[in-house]
Amino acid sequence: MVFVSDVAEPRQDGELPAKVTANTSVSANEQASAHPAAESTADMVVNTLREWYVLASDSIASLLDGRFLQQPARDLWLLGKHYDLTEHTDSATAYPQHVIDDFTRLIWCTYRSQYAPIAQSQFTTDAGWGCMLRAGQTLMAQALQLHALGRDWTFSWTSSDSEQVKRRQLYTKVVGEFFDDYDPRSSFSIQRMAALGQQFEGKDIGEWFGPYGTARILRGLARQANHDVTVYTTTDGVVYLADVCAQEFRPTLILVASMLGIDRVNPVYYAFIQASLMLPQSAGIAGGRPSSALYFAGVQGDELLYLDPHTTRPAVTRTEKEYSQSDLATYSCPTPRRIAMSRLDPCMVFGYYCATLESLVDLRSRIELLADDGVTAIVSFDNGHAPESAIAGSSESSESSESSGSSGSVRASESTGSEPIDSKARADDCRVSTPVLLTKLPNDSDNDDASCNSNTGRPKSESGEIILEGECSDEEWVTDL
Repeated sequence: MVFVSDVAEPRQDGELPAKVTANTSVSANEQASAHPAAESTADMVVNTLREWYVLASDSIASLLDGRFLQQPARDLWLLGKHYDLTEHTDSATAYPQHVIDDFTRLIWCTYRSQYAPIAQSQFTTDAGWGCMLRAGQTLMAQALQLHALGRDWTFSWTSSDSEQVKRRQLYTKVVGEFFDDYDPRSSFSIQRMAALGQQFEGKDIGEWFGPYGTARILRGLARQANHDVTVYTTTDGVVYLADVCAQEFRPTLILVASMLGIDRVNPVYYAFIQASLMLPQSAGIAGGRPSSALYFAGVQGDELLYLDPHTTRPAVTRTEKEYSQSDLATYSCPTPRRIAMSRLDPCMVFGYYCATLESLVDLRSRIELLADDGVTAIVSFDNGHAPESAIAGSSESSESSESSGSSGSVRASESTGSEPIDSKARADDCRVSTPVLLTKLPNDSDNDDASCNSNTGRPKSESGEIILEGECSDEEWVTDL
């Protein structure tokens, strides 16, 4: 039997994939042994068959695209952090160890099994229907990890140093928010997501979810938990700063749901997808290939690095003891995979985590600079509130009964206490210019006067209004491998 974690990423230079070495991987049976309930034989068979299917389909796509004949790009970006791979010449590994270490620190949410049945159903696993929920969990997990630990955290699992222990506890607390149970600490469990999906989307447990529905669910759960991190959602690409800054600014995860084409992503948006993952505020992208959700964390040339939720692992049982590395081994993945942007489904959610108002200002400046450079930006900023008509027509107003009292479709959670704050004035603060340094993308046009009707600018009508490809609806996702 060949286990899933024994299969390395498909090489991009035409060579067959090599087996992952022991120092970079945890085998499937080792992962399963970290939980009292071992991974079932059926799960292992399904995981293995699907892994080989993905390897085969990726290899065939690479062959048809001619990418086997190309060397991978030497610049890699992972959630805003740049790696120069020019000096990496070891043909036995696709990436140097420090890149693998950084990728492994991403929290990986996958299908789980052997948990208590989800309320009002007999489902004890989300395999086959929960991949977008898991991709959304993974995006949320990176935002919470950035909030708790910052971008470049490290810790030792065995050290007794007080700072190391504190970081370890913060990490396990974040992971624990995605455990598959109804414990109050499991703020974003699959059980809570499925239940809220019934309330917000009218979907029965076991039905598939789309990117925007998943974003709404994450927003609702953050409110229910009165979480330290506020979740803000938008479907038209406009971030209304008076809503984000309605009260004293709180750390905010901005989720922008967009549909960037019909069957595939329109190439006009490639540059923005690349640039988005280069931003220091990036929390990743929840999207996927057609009919199969993925989480994108990095970019290398015209390919994205991703985590795949379609691997079923036994649910981890919550305990009051301190967790070890082996206990949480199934929440990390040491094998980065890549997918060409030409193979992406056009419906996706962009995530940006802003820890401070200054970070929000910086995000706006960087995105507006991209637009000035001719990149088709799908995110824009408005100093006011969302139009009242959009708020009145939104079904999300029903969230108020489960939340901390927001009154609008994209309003941030409101808190009680001090004197009212002039949110419009606070939003105006976001217009402050800040120094921005962003590496220019390969093949970017140097023509700053590029027409907005060309492929280097967002399409506009004769009246000057922006033409969107369309809104992202959950009906676009009708199957889930």
